[in-house]
Amino acid sequence: MLLLYLFFSLLSLLSIQPVQSEPIPSKHISRKIPLLVDFNAARGDDPKVLGTLNLEEAKGVKPKGNTADLYVKLDKDPKGVAAAHFHHKAGDRRAEYHALKGQTKAGTTYFISYQFSLQELPDGLIIFQWKEYKANNDKDGGANIPLALELRQNKLEFSHTFKWGEGRKVQWSQAIKTQTVYKVGMEILAKASGGHVKLWLNGKPITFDTTKSQTLTGNMYPGESDPKFGIYGGQTVQVDSYVYQVQIGTSKADLDQSYFGGK
Repeated sequence: MLLLYLFFSLLSLLSIQPVQSEPIPSKHISRKIPLLVDFNAARGDDPKVLGTLNLEEAKGVKPKGNTADLYVKLDKDPKGVAAAHFHHKAGDRRAEYHALKGQTKAGTTYFISYQFSLQELPDGLIIFQWKEYKANNDKDGGANIPLALELRQNKLEFSHTFKWGEGRKVQWSQAIKTQTVYKVGMEILAKASGGHVKLWLNGKPITFDTTKSQTLTGNMYPGESDPKFGIYGGQTVQVDSYVYQVQIGTSKADLDQSYFGGK
């Protein structure tokens, strides 16, 4: 009887002991920061995701929406590939999207990917602007367009305006062709003092002709500079640009790495 009593007593003690087990390790979930702008024509994205539409016929004549001769719309390029089609007839000034309007911040590094092709290569056509909006005057000493991608003599030029009144100075150029797809990557540190820009073409870093390095330093944010994509200028002829992808983020890792030499 004593042995039986001891057996049941021991069994009772064991039944109320907490069960010990190894903790289950938590899984780390990597979350990408949402892109500030993410347009991909192959997904069927509406070009409106790029920002605010800017159309201009003659200087100061600004339609509020697309017209037959001046528009930006989801379309296909001449080879049948989905793209945002930017179009203006001869004499018109611009068909652009103003991205991140009033949202850029000093001290932030912005990474931009931009894939496009052109049907015409008129002199003076600007296909990308890092456009100044607050210090764009003599008093504040800013630059109208601190950074630009512009066409001259069938070359794509990358220019920088250091301060008011100096005009755009070409930092790098390369011959390009019509009906050819190009991929441009950019890194812009938005600072008035100690800002910088880096540029990639088709996944390869470019060396600036002026600095002989892959980094151009200077005033990259006079007051408030925003990115603009499309076609500005080139009024002597009809212009058609096809844009396949645009991404803007604050971490390069969040963008398509093929623009920056990755896979």
